[in-house]
Amino acid sequence: MDKTLIDYLPETVEALTKQLEADQARWGDTWKQRTREGQEERIFARFQDYIDQYRNAGTPIPWLKIIGEAHIALVRERLAER
Repeated sequence: MDKTLIDYLPETVEALTKQLEADQARWGDTWKQRTREGQEERIFARFQDYIDQYRNAGTPIPWLKIIGEAHIALVRERLAER
């Protein structure tokens, strides 16, 4: 049976949940202190840091943190729409 990307969602969500719980323990609700305005530039700068660390030190790209950043951006956008 060929799996689709949707079939992998449960394990991705489980891993992301653990990442977000660790981030919550470390950072608390600091994500709420920043506004939607300028978030694209802030996020792109963070992604550039990940790329630089990968290129210069071979540090693996933290895909779950990238998904977490995207989740924060989506939540901010949805909150702004209300």
